[in-house]
Amino acid sequence: MRIIIMAGGSGTRFWPASRESRPKQFLNIIGSRPLIEQTFHRVAPLAGERNIYLVINALHRELTEKIFEQRQVNILAEPVGRNTAPCIGLAAIHLRCEAGDGPMVALPADHFIADEDAFRSTLSAAARLAQAGGIVTIGITPTRPETGYGYILKGAEQEPVLSHPVFRVERFVEKPDLPTAGEYLASGRYLWNSGIFVFTPNTILQEIQQHLPKVYEGLVTLERQLNQAGYQATLEEIYAGWPSISIDYGVMEQTTRPVSVLPESFGWSDVGSWEALYELRREERSEQNNVVEGSALLVNTKSSFIYSQTDRLIATLGLTDVLIVDTLDGVLVADLRRSQEVRRFTEELKKRNWTQFL
Repeated sequence: MRIIIMAGGSGTRFWPASRESRPKQFLNIIGSRPLIEQTFHRVAPLAGERNIYLVINALHRELTEKIFEQRQVNILAEPVGRNTAPCIGLAAIHLRCEAGDGPMVALPADHFIADEDAFRSTLSAAARLAQAGGIVTIGITPTRPETGYGYILKGAEQEPVLSHPVFRVERFVEKPDLPTAGEYLASGRYLWNSGIFVFTPNTILQEIQQHLPKVYEGLVTLERQLNQAGYQATLEEIYAGWPSISIDYGVMEQTTRPVSVLPESFGWSDVGSWEALYELRREERSEQNNVVEGSALLVNTKSSFIYSQTDRLIATLGLTDVLIVDTLDGVLVADLRRSQEVRRFTEELKKRNWTQFL
């Protein structure tokens, strides 16, 4: 089994702590290690260091090499971010060249998993299923009507694999509104889309060839250049012309190949917003349901999240559901329940060409 850790994201929903130079996956926002390092330690027992590939943005090569300087991992640097379809395609041609056509697990670098043993057991079952040429994904049993996740509609039940239940995927569903999410939860037929996929390199490259022919054409050109002097120049030229497209939209929603899903409940979160992080850190909450990292004096304040990277004292009075993020060059004050919208600030900063704050 080979593990692909996708770490090229920009983490815009965690601005101003997350920046272009150090996005969310490189932050210590849960525990003492960056999320990318936690992900590595989570999967290393399954594959071993030499079988783990980190796909990163070239901007973060030095940072990545510093974190993993004592590890024998493989680092693949994308010249620019082009979302998960090109990322997975790039990893697939490297794996096919270096390791043949064994199962590859593609998973994000910035998720949280509570039960890591259960998680590894699930990935082992998924790899067993994918070995025969299928596409496998991991679905999370929903616990609430969540509007921030995509969903998977379960179809017919299949034979279990390594004691894990398996269902055919009937279809992938975009993020719903709240009433629809409630209907999904009540039906018992829908799972959260974790963004974790398992297949062999040949399988996913065949799918990219069919559904994303422009991406596939570039991958074929790149594959011919592997281990050649012209590889880097070819990589930069090809990435410049590729679209930014997710594997979900580009392949999974289009494929006619059977896709299987393993429904699991191992304590998963995509840590997709400040509110999601606040929920994960519930054990740290005060009697007033506040979570504080840094120096803060809270008076008549409840259900709020204060996150500081500075030595400044933050004082609040009479606030509820507030988010305050304090960094050396920027302060965010927001409604905690609207933290999914924080990415709007990075969009606005780009429009105004205030690049020093990105």
